[in-house]
Amino acid sequence: ARMAAKHQGVDDLILLETVSEQTILNELKKRYDNDLIYTYIGHVLVAVNPYRMLPIYGPSVIKNYCGRYIYEESPHVYAIAEDAYRSLLNEGKNQCIIISGESGSGKTETSKIIMQYIAAVTGKSKEVQRVKDMILESNPVLEAFGNAKTVQNNNSSRFGKYFEIQFSPKGSEGSCVSDQNVLTFVS
Repeated sequence: ARMAAKHQGVDDLILLETVSEQTILNELKKRYDNDLIYTYIGHVLVAVNPYRMLPIYGPSVIKNYCGRYIYEESPHVYAIAEDAYRSLLNEGKNQCIIISGESGSGKTETSKIIMQYIAAVTGKSKEVQRVKDMILESNPVLEAFGNAKTVQNNNSSRFGKYFEIQFSPKGSEGSCVSDQNVLTFVS
């Protein structure tokens, strides 16, 4: 894993000399203060919601992660999406990304960012955008059945969400639907 400048914290918390709750929190705070909201703990990506848009997404950033191994670039949700997608293509085995967090932590936004990445690298922007729109449009209906007010959120869901994107055996070629290769998002 790459090492960020010392004042910005480490890219991967496994590299810490001393591992404790306090050192982990200190590293995450250093990175957050430098708008570095993503940090690895091995193969797990920790994201700290900045509650504002940062210029760390979009076509130019996608190009930095496309075709790269997970530790070649700074920690990012695009690196996780790339790793899952490339593993799906290269190994032919289904992949799963689990997105977990408290109410308001950015799980839905992270799902949208992953779908944006998949749309860009597969060349299936319109198809993936259509699926993304359907998922987002279904949220209010789903939430009507299981939401409640919490301290952090007036409309917190009481259920998990399961997204599955199916690809043809060749990934971006041919039809986008197959029962053979599946990239799954659970948030």
